Amino acid sequence: MDQLKQFRQEIDTLDTQIIEALGKRFEVCRQVAHFKKVENIPMMQPGRVEEVKQRRQELGVKHSIDADFMLNLYSLIIQESCRIEDEIIENN
Repeated sequence: MDQLKQFRQEIDTLDTQIIEALGKRFEVCRQVAHFKKVENIPMMQPGRVEEVKQRRQELGVKHSIDADFMLNLYSLIIQESCRIEDEIIENN
């Protein structure tokens, strides 16, 4: 049971790191949104979206992570990034 507790603690630590990394990623997205607003650049960049999804999917596969999982995960991350950018560009 001690081994299971150690595994769970390690997972908790990794989850914290993942969430902190997502927070940093979304902060950069906020900076991008402010830049796009000032420079009058459209929020949606479809080519970039597909490039990110494909590259992260390939990276995930290299780390033994299911390709569909990576695609779904990054679809959610990009969806939230777009929501943040849209909110900043349209409302501030």
